[in-house]
Amino acid sequence: MQPELSDSKDSPQPAVAEKQRDSVIDVAKGIGILFVVGIHTTNNSARLYTVPHTLPWWVLVLINRFLCYAVPMFLLISAILAARSLIFKPQVIPFYRRRLVGALWPYLVWSGIYFCARLIKEPASRKLETGSIYGIHITAPALFVHAKARLLDLLWGKAYFHLYFMVVLVGMVILLPLALTYVRRRKPGFYEMLATAFLIQAAIIVVQHNTALLPFPASTVFWYIGSLLPGAWIGANWDEFKVAPNRYALVLSILTAVSGFLYFKGEIGVILGIKLDNYTALGSQTVFASCLSILAFSLSFAVAKRPEVQRVLLPLGLVSLQVYLIHPGIILLLEKPIIVQALRATYLGPLLSATLMFAITFGLIALIRLLRLEKPLFGR
Repeated sequence: MQPELSDSKDSPQPAVAEKQRDSVIDVAKGIGILFVVGIHTTNNSARLYTVPHTLPWWVLVLINRFLCYAVPMFLLISAILAARSLIFKPQVIPFYRRRLVGALWPYLVWSGIYFCARLIKEPASRKLETGSIYGIHITAPALFVHAKARLLDLLWGKAYFHLYFMVVLVGMVILLPLALTYVRRRKPGFYEMLATAFLIQAAIIVVQHNTALLPFPASTVFWYIGSLLPGAWIGANWDEFKVAPNRYALVLSILTAVSGFLYFKGEIGVILGIKLDNYTALGSQTVFASCLSILAFSLSFAVAKRPEVQRVLLPLGLVSLQVYLIHPGIILLLEKPIIVQALRATYLGPLLSATLMFAITFGLIALIRLLRLEKPLFGR
């Protein structure tokens, strides 16, 4: 899903090792994009195809909550690849030029596409209004007359609900050199690094809770320090990490289990109307998502060795950015009442809607490739 972060020309490894590294990374991205799509489809299906508080509804909701680590996992992978790239080519300005352009181009293109999609979805946004944009009086659809609001949408990744990830990715690129400097100069062990990440994250949560400094904190990289620092550490210690990626699995599993218990207890409580302590909710989710994302990435090394699984996940990982940017629009199209009613009649709405979404998404990706539009649409 991360743009321009895995180009082989940036790697210091020989060709054979590079191929092996790419397979692990792409398998990890394949796992991650399945889970990201799972977040969106389970939320959509619970709303459209189940009755609240029935067994099918609870299953979909709990799966949705479990998959909260998918985005942190993608940011972890992005940080790993960016750290390795910066180690190989340590000039920060060229690094920024490559990575920021690679992230900003698809973000701006798809923000424009989803702004247009909102014109179709929201009748009020199509209503013609007269307004002033920097002193110039124009008559245009309401969505575009309010230029300041649209600029704020771009700043916070609000052109459509999923595009915040691209803004977080830009922030990750900006902060990565600082994180890598800490890792290389301090040379912390894995557990010291993890504790540091969680302490910094805790401090950010406390500041945000008491100041409301950021209107949309989850649209900033500051909300994902638990992915940024571990990603920088793994990238800087890649040769050591890949030899035994599961050496930290026991401690990570214990942390995941404890934080997961607190996280799910809180989420179920919120669903049932029980007020939840903000620190417990955000703290447990941070630890759960961060530790589980590292575990899932470590698992990718074993999965990448299984040809039958690799044949499915590796191609999916190669188009993870495309799938990420396209699939919410397809979910929107499948919310048409006539389609929802037809799928409800089958009693297999969640399964069929997800299948249709994937089929249409991959059909569009194939069409875009056929028309040679990948570069203008995705910057790659």
